[in-house]
Amino acid sequence: MSKRGQGLTISTIVIAALVIIVLVVLILIFTGNMGPFSATARACGERGGVCKASCDPAKEIGLSAAEAKCDGTNICCFTAPTTT
Repeated sequence: MSKRGQGLTISTIVIAALVIIVLVVLILIFTGNMGPFSATARACGERGGVCKASCDPAKEIGLSAAEAKCDGTNICCFTAPTTT
């Protein structure tokens, strides 16, 4: 049995595995699903909200300062979706 053919098969498998890992990482980067490897909290304005002292419960939904990067005691307020 030739060891040369075996070496080619093993190197092909290693290269294929590396290609798959790189593709998975690229997909995660471009879809934004890096999980714990990326910062999950974004600024309130980037999410479409406004930092305020309090939200109007009839019209707005609020996220804590930690969730939406508002300063101090402010919360991030979003316009609530309307139901028809």
